Amino acid sequence: MTAPINRLTILLGAGFLAVALAAGFWQVIRGDDLLQRGDNPRRALLERRVPRGQILDRNGQVLADSAGQPGAWVRHYPDPNLAPVLGYVSPLVGSAGIEAALDPVLHGDTGLDPFTIYWRTSVLGLPPPGRDVRLTIDLGVQRAADTALAAYTGAVVLLDAQTGEVLALASHPTFDANDLDSHWADVVNNPAAPLLNRATLALYQPGGAIEPVIIAGALQARLATAQQIFDAADQAVIFDGQSLNCRTPPTHSNLTLTDTLSLGCPAPAAGLGLTLGTADLARLFTQFQLFSAPALSIPTVAPAADQASVFTNTALAGIGQAGLTVTPLQMALVTAALARHGQMPVPQLVMQIQNAAGGWVSTPSRAPTPPIINPAFADQVKAMLPGGLQATAITSSGGKTLAWYLGLSPFDDPKVVVVVLLEDGDPRSAKDIGDVVMQAAH
Repeated sequence: MTAPINRLTILLGAGFLAVALAAGFWQVIRGDDLLQRGDNPRRALLERRVPRGQILDRNGQVLADSAGQPGAWVRHYPDPNLAPVLGYVSPLVGSAGIEAALDPVLHGDTGLDPFTIYWRTSVLGLPPPGRDVRLTIDLGVQRAADTALAAYTGAVVLLDAQTGEVLALASHPTFDANDLDSHWADVVNNPAAPLLNRATLALYQPGGAIEPVIIAGALQARLATAQQIFDAADQAVIFDGQSLNCRTPPTHSNLTLTDTLSLGCPAPAAGLGLTLGTADLARLFTQFQLFSAPALSIPTVAPAADQASVFTNTALAGIGQAGLTVTPLQMALVTAALARHGQMPVPQLVMQIQNAAGGWVSTPSRAPTPPIINPAFADQVKAMLPGGLQATAITSSGGKTLAWYLGLSPFDDPKVVVVVLLEDGDPRSAKDIGDVVMQAAH
């Protein structure tokens, strides 16, 4: 009997040791990580005792705060349309957006050592007071963007052309984070995908919106000049069995590059794409950072650089109807680069963070980046866009159309740039929306 009992004792001891080691690992070594996770229900429940930090716009307007009373604080969003930027925080479904990205600040953990966090949170049950965050968003401009976008499905991005600060970022349809827990199933199963941030996470065919990039590449490669006349510029281009013609019928067929952009004639850009060829197109799209997800506080995406279909048909690549897809945020950065002599700004969404003493600490400014294209060529392309750029694209799903608008204002010395994307919309409506939002920024 002694041997079996000894073996059982050893097995039980080993089991208890394994449990103790696992508990110690998650309690001590990984405890701080678990406590700071935005999807930790216990963490979210603790915030009902101490209010979470406020999220403010650049002018101090409240975008998110905690409403209620001690023991029953709940997150409140005065402008629900800002959900694509702010996201949400919930003990049931976790967190997203700025709420997730800056959770340690808003929860109050930033700057505290792990032992202090553990002692106050786990032992005393007193989470630290939350700290505020100031975003680059201008609430007045943001409201103008949401109002103009209204019932359209699409996105609007407005950037400070010089600093890269995001002044407005709208995505519709959206959702109301104030009652997300009770409507989560409806929101998740909605075929309109309101949880998708179309400005930063949705990839679209650029169509004619890519043509300024193609022209910049052709100028750079000395394959064309700004004053060059293109014969038969009004010729149709066939894509997926459809005939792509000038958006506005020209009065004659010999057009300059500026004419082709303003009239939406695809043939010259298709010819330039064909002339540039596979290798130059690959370098050009990489040069304009179209295969790189922009660095922002909230999630962004970019297409993979090894998409063979992007370069298989170089003529279609020249008019944005090959495999390349882009986000509205990427196109806003491209527009900003053309507006500021070829230098693409680094996008910024967080302006200041409150420190433990209640003061504000500005987000470190990003070091200036070298021009992505020769300033002379950027300026030549920018000169072709006095009224911005209206463009269309055909999606791969049933020939549905996309409408793009790329705008910059004021034209002589752009302070802001805007990009509007409408699913199943028309370019004129996209331009109207963009013009309204740019006007609100001045």
